[in-house]
Amino acid sequence: MTNIRAVDASKALKAIAAKLFSAGVLKPEGRSTLYRVAEELKRGRRSQQWRLFVDRKNPIAFNFGVTSDGKKVLPRIDYADIQVNQTHADRPPFDSFDLAVVIEDENGDPSSRWHLDQANMVNGVAQTGPLFHLQFGGRNHDQARALDHPIKEPRWNHPPMDLALMCETILANFFEEEWMVLRDDPSWCSHICLFQNLCYENYLAKLQNCLGNPRGSTILKDAWASNWA
Repeated sequence: MTNIRAVDASKALKAIAAKLFSAGVLKPEGRSTLYRVAEELKRGRRSQQWRLFVDRKNPIAFNFGVTSDGKKVLPRIDYADIQVNQTHADRPPFDSFDLAVVIEDENGDPSSRWHLDQANMVNGVAQTGPLFHLQFGGRNHDQARALDHPIKEPRWNHPPMDLALMCETILANFFEEEWMVLRDDPSWCSHICLFQNLCYENYLAKLQNCLGNPRGSTILKDAWASNWA
């Protein structure tokens, strides 16, 4: 079970924001949003329960990046509402998890939207799909539901990735040269590792348990929300 204090998460997230901005990949308003989230975490002091919240009006916005085939794109973490609760012993330490990434082309038109989510519980019944999953599209928060992507499946079995880990993923995909510098920075790695422990420790333990105890089941079955929630 993880044991990460809110104040330590705050320091790590603020340092990550500063390094991204110094590398020239994060817009000033993107840095401001990460700083704001870090300050809110700081108020939690030693607590092991906190909230990471990003609304669509103040996203974590990146500068223009480049795809592998040379297209210019504008990525952003468009929305996040993550409730951390490290009292959970048998699953990742989240009461709820919701994070969306939007990729726009150089004209500002949306190219794709990706959604990381924890399955909802309605009247004690878990949403169909893996407990933690990735899907294309997903719900457009604060907008008419008619703008949602028309097909919600497949929901891919996927570990949770908080703001820090998603920032690194965006960095590696669209700002590869800058990432290749930061990934060898011990300070960067130390801050990222804090959030890796938060997101991956219990998730990987679950997968390892499935691999080590063959019993006529599969990882996907064991990770299904109705079996793990």
